[in-house]
Amino acid sequence: MTQKPLIIYNTETTNPLHHQLKHYPGYVASEYLEAGQVSGEMINGILHQDLMATSFADHSIDLMISSDVFEHIPEPYQAFAEVHRILKPNGRHIFTVPFYQERYRDEIRTVLEPNGTTKHLLPPIYHGDPLRPEGIIVYVIFSLEMLLKLNDMGYQMKMYKLHHFLYGILGANAIVFESIKSQSPLSGNPT
Repeated sequence: MTQKPLIIYNTETTNPLHHQLKHYPGYVASEYLEAGQVSGEMINGILHQDLMATSFADHSIDLMISSDVFEHIPEPYQAFAEVHRILKPNGRHIFTVPFYQERYRDEIRTVLEPNGTTKHLLPPIYHGDPLRPEGIIVYVIFSLEMLLKLNDMGYQMKMYKLHHFLYGILGANAIVFESIKSQSPLSGNPT
């Protein structure tokens, strides 16, 4: 009897990790292509997913990977709750986000108004994006508050601070997070 492959979901289709994993049988990758598209649609050969409302079934993903994505989501904790929904029990989300190690509260920089326009609460920051030459807006820079909120959602949180001279990981803020979905279902309010 053959074992089923792990279902690995990557939220990007342009990074080096995608190119390493794209031939793995249980691998799925997507992009957020544009507002108004439905999660699960294929657009020019690329799977579109809105991380606040994906098309994946409950408890269907073993491992999710995102690299500097959640700061660009207008309601990032809604997206983290969505990740909790689609992860299998003991499933993992490995991710990076901009993170203030010395602050308690997230820094909300931009909000999305009900009419769909953005309102800048602080001077706007744009990150480079391979799909958008103009860059992509940063809504939030996370802090210790993120760890508490994710714990309350039912994740066991781990934080790895990386520093390795030979691999060129030299920055003071090279942090990778691992959120592990608990065996029990989501309880309480995710926000």
